[in-house]
Amino acid sequence: MSAITSLALTDVRCFEGTQRVGLPRIAVVVGENSAGKSTFLGCLRGMAKLASLDDLDDENHFDQPPFNMGPFSTIARSGAVTFALEATFEGHSYERVRVVYDEGPDGEPRERELEFVLSTKGPDALAFGITRIDPSDDEHRETWRVAGPGFEFDFEQSSVSYRQFSTWLSRSVRRGNLPHDGDPTLRRKRTGDVTPEADRAFTRFVNFFRESPRVPPPDQKLLVVANNPVGWPRDRSFATNPFGRAMDEPRLSEIRKLGSELGLFGDLEIRRGPAGEYEVWADASGESRNLVDVGFGIQSALPMLHAIVSATKGATLLLQQPEAHLHPRTQAALVRVIVSRGSRLLVETHSDHVPDWFRIAAMSGQVDPQDVGIAYFHRSDNGASTTLHDIRLDDQANLDDPPRGFRDFFVDETERLLGFRR
Repeated sequence: MSAITSLALTDVRCFEGTQRVGLPRIAVVVGENSAGKSTFLGCLRGMAKLASLDDLDDENHFDQPPFNMGPFSTIARSGAVTFALEATFEGHSYERVRVVYDEGPDGEPRERELEFVLSTKGPDALAFGITRIDPSDDEHRETWRVAGPGFEFDFEQSSVSYRQFSTWLSRSVRRGNLPHDGDPTLRRKRTGDVTPEADRAFTRFVNFFRESPRVPPPDQKLLVVANNPVGWPRDRSFATNPFGRAMDEPRLSEIRKLGSELGLFGDLEIRRGPAGEYEVWADASGESRNLVDVGFGIQSALPMLHAIVSATKGATLLLQQPEAHLHPRTQAALVRVIVSRGSRLLVETHSDHVPDWFRIAAMSGQVDPQDVGIAYFHRSDNGASTTLHDIRLDDQANLDDPPRGFRDFFVDETERLLGFRR
């Protein structure tokens, strides 16, 4: 199973400098509004897409629903000319990947530097990186520099037909297509550089990528599935299946089972109207009704349940505000259900109860306390920046050295209720 085990953000929106947090199997993301939680999830999914190197396109990996982070100018911290991400992995070809972005000609994030660390253990530690070298005034040609064990090789970006390093790696390198067809004679002919030093660098470069393409095999693709916390439009009928074209009876049956376990509904149907439209009907009180005629909690939960059952084995689930519109009893049942499925989870929540229910799951032996962590996003007093705090559980599922201010608001409100404060 491939997974991201930590993520660091440098000069991304509200994250000033470098902020890093570890990601155990279950990470609960908490913090005030506008503290950067959705930004963090969007960056994590973008990094997972890049690090999978699976037939990428020259696209903005961060401007994907439901996060839609926009162009470089809306991702980089105000005044920053670059931003960076760094992730560590388990069960993957790489132990670490770091990427630095600047603003491309079209305003999109452009990979400026890319470093892959394949292994940091033993004498065979391997790493390689790619750096973009801007053209000088008299050349007007952009150069890419690839550096690895014992070599440093430059080639023109125009020779690879891609704008992003990751696209070149995922397409050309994966398929064995290297600059100058990997032929030293052809390189000398095209560049006019016949020096022995250039020949040696090129040969080592070719051997490094030919011996192994340095891209993950398909079974190491980093799968990240995110729910949309906004949910579907509250419509009586839909022009297309709101669950998506991949919905089949076994998957629908699994959603029914989850809905029953959570006490949300006993049955669920997708009906076709005379004009081919789709209607979703749910049985919440002994009688099946159209989705708009039952509680809003059911409609808000269905996209999340769909994300849960659609996640393939080994995928990481990004669940945003799973407690929204759900009764606390249902919230608690939801935590028990998703813990029992054994998936990797990042749960972003505004509820004080959700982290506690994961702690209860650890106390009751449903999950190892070492597999649970809390990523606390602490906003500065002026709201201009966010600091990340890594909170783990001890063997008794107690919070291990939580930072000052983590639960102050809830403690203060409890004391007000008890009459200790006014």
